[in-house]
Amino acid sequence: MKNAELVSRISNQLRMLSKDDYISDRFVLSTAKSIAKKFITQKLQKRSLDRDMSLFKEITCIEFEPVDTFSCSFVEFRTCEALSKSVKSLEDIELVFTRYGSSLKELYSIDRNSTVLTESTLYQLRGDSNREGSEEANDKFYLLNGHIYVPFKIKALSGLVLALDQFELDELCDCEENCESAWDKEFICPDSMLEDVIRYAVENIAMTKQIPEDSKPDLNNNSK
Repeated sequence: MKNAELVSRISNQLRMLSKDDYISDRFVLSTAKSIAKKFITQKLQKRSLDRDMSLFKEITCIEFEPVDTFSCSFVEFRTCEALSKSVKSLEDIELVFTRYGSSLKELYSIDRNSTVLTESTLYQLRGDSNREGSEEANDKFYLLNGHIYVPFKIKALSGLVLALDQFELDELCDCEENCESAWDKEFICPDSMLEDVIRYAVENIAMTKQIPEDSKPDLNNNSK
């Protein structure tokens, strides 16, 4: 379902409760996204969404720039022979975070010929550094302050991600031209949860705006 269609469905149900209150489309979408994020987070915590690949999207090109390991603010990287950092921040794409990490599932080379990188933590990196001859850190990436760090030199990588803001996700990709508006993007939510998201969004917005229920609601959605 597109963002525009979702907002239309929620707004129509709200107008059935009251035709007098103005509620912006952006507020409706933001509320629905917050509710979907809670549901998705719960599913990710239980690791029950890993097989639902329809929610994940490929980032075809994430551009990186070299970082001086000695001047890097993260001291754990100072033992690395090289370090690269994503040019753009991932903060605006709205990743989902659980105790297992972020919803940036994996990174890999653009030609798909390299080892897949999975997310790790600085705590784990310190442990890897203390093990003599360990090369395990080269198979990892680190998401810190919105940027991706990898312990080697690289110009670009591809990745697989679950992000709630598809418009910002397309803006992040340096190798694509984004021509769609934010309203034409898919609303990210498992199909099994979509009706619940719509129902909770209507309830939450009605409660927030304190919309009273009409004694004789007009069920004609075309009424103005």
